[in-house]
Amino acid sequence: MGSSMTTSNITDTDTTDTDTTDTDTNRTNTTRSATTRTDTTRIDTTRTAASTPAGTKSTKRATMTHSPLADPRPHVIVVGTGAAGLMVADRLADVARVTVIEAGADAGSPPPRWLLDDLAFGPGVDWGDSDAATGLSLPRGKVTGGSTSINAAAALRGQPWCFDEWNLPGWAWEDIAPSFEAIENDAQFGSEPGHGSEGPIPITRLSFSPIDETFVEWARARGHAWVDDQNAPGALGVGHWPTNMVDNGRRWGTHAAVLPGLRARATVRTSTEVTRLLLIDGECVGVEVNGPNGLEALHADHVVLSAGSFNSPAILLRSGIGPANTLAEANVPMQVEIPGVGRNLQDHPWAVLSVRATDPKAPGLRPVNGALLRYEIEQDDHLEVHLYPHQALPYVPGSDEAEVLVGIGLMRATSRGAVTLSSDGDLEVRMNHLSDEQDKRAWRAVLADATQYVDDMVAAGVFEPPVSPWWTSDDLDGAIRDHQDSYGHAVGTCQMGTDDNPSAVVDPSLAVRGVARLSVIDASVIPISPRANTMLASMAVGWRGGEMLATQLTTTENRSTTGRPTHATS
Repeated sequence: MGSSMTTSNITDTDTTDTDTTDTDTNRTNTTRSATTRTDTTRIDTTRTAASTPAGTKSTKRATMTHSPLADPRPHVIVVGTGAAGLMVADRLADVARVTVIEAGADAGSPPPRWLLDDLAFGPGVDWGDSDAATGLSLPRGKVTGGSTSINAAAALRGQPWCFDEWNLPGWAWEDIAPSFEAIENDAQFGSEPGHGSEGPIPITRLSFSPIDETFVEWARARGHAWVDDQNAPGALGVGHWPTNMVDNGRRWGTHAAVLPGLRARATVRTSTEVTRLLLIDGECVGVEVNGPNGLEALHADHVVLSAGSFNSPAILLRSGIGPANTLAEANVPMQVEIPGVGRNLQDHPWAVLSVRATDPKAPGLRPVNGALLRYEIEQDDHLEVHLYPHQALPYVPGSDEAEVLVGIGLMRATSRGAVTLSSDGDLEVRMNHLSDEQDKRAWRAVLADATQYVDDMVAAGVFEPPVSPWWTSDDLDGAIRDHQDSYGHAVGTCQMGTDDNPSAVVDPSLAVRGVARLSVIDASVIPISPRANTMLASMAVGWRGGEMLATQLTTTENRSTTGRPTHATS
């Protein structure tokens, strides 16, 4: 699409509810070190073709809708129902009128069996994203519960030093640890210090299969310690994977654990995609959506983006918030220049070595592997890696019960990618896995350990000799490129930081720099990835960020001396 400007009229069905009154807490955002355009004085008086939703005409009238005025609480729109979004909505629902918007379908209540059991997904519940440079598939949940509805339910926290190294006020381990405790109901360690037993997310450990047992024996023979609780601070060694599962293997994500209790306390709109934010004079006053009712503009007193590490920056970019060069290449007029939007993309590289067990019953049919080995290749930098075996059948259509996948993950990657937009406004993701030399060296080290494990299990008669294994290729660098994958742990594209960090998109309160009444609360704000699967960290960020915003909104309401804020027509 070109750069021509088009006009899109918005009919305001309730002109008394367009809030133009500043709160003390939000107003501070407009003074941050971001370049802000203030020539937008009406909602959507001009639009770029790049921000027009696919399949709609730019001249279509969008209706501005509002919540009833009878409820004096502020109206907050939360975009996304994944690991963070539903936690945010749950924390806000008692102090605000909350509307949660999900691009995917509502999986229903009670949760259907496929949502709890299946691990091989495709169109309908997946965004279908891929790496623009390599074509690598990057599955992300497009359904209520987001990626917590399609992932492998690994519930690992990360180490205390993962959070301390952020060096941000309010986000050290001692600050975020209570959020991890609050969200969990740990079946084995809930009564122990540092754990929780009353949260919405069940945490448990599955029993070992024979393959798990031989893996533990192998790891301990190589000097790795046994770990009772992989979520204990500083845990390194071999032990049970913590999972968010019930009934010995049924995934229990935010759709199953949080949404049922939220439905009566919030408005949930599904099959509705946010196309852009609505901005007036440096303030976010709502969102434009495309859903069953067509193109609509929804008013809000505050908007929270919890759309994930790909879609949260994409929504900002389509709204004219981001790096000047990225916006220019996408033909989107700049509203607020924030250089860090879409940058700093981090992930954990991942790969599998496929082998066959000599005993088909040994792997044990389970949706998540039972045993996990965590260890550090370099202690000075806490360069942590994962190594574990599990049955292929739940993940790989067409495999059989004897096939085993030996997974490896690099949990302290230094390579960085980016989220941008094409000239047509479409999402473009470039992960840049293993682009840094340190990552390549670490990857070869963990691959060598995995190779040794396979060789030892072949010698012990546990695995059949693999046929043409890629990990013994003469062109190992080429084989690594061909078989390297994503662990599915993207973070960092709206990174949190203080005012002295020019790449920061949000401040430590998770407010967007240079835009009032707008927050990002999800994995994208994580400045440095934890050395763990990122679902629990995303939930904890959602919980803590939601509580921080709830306090802010409550304080603002209590300071008001005029009742409901005054309003102006758009």
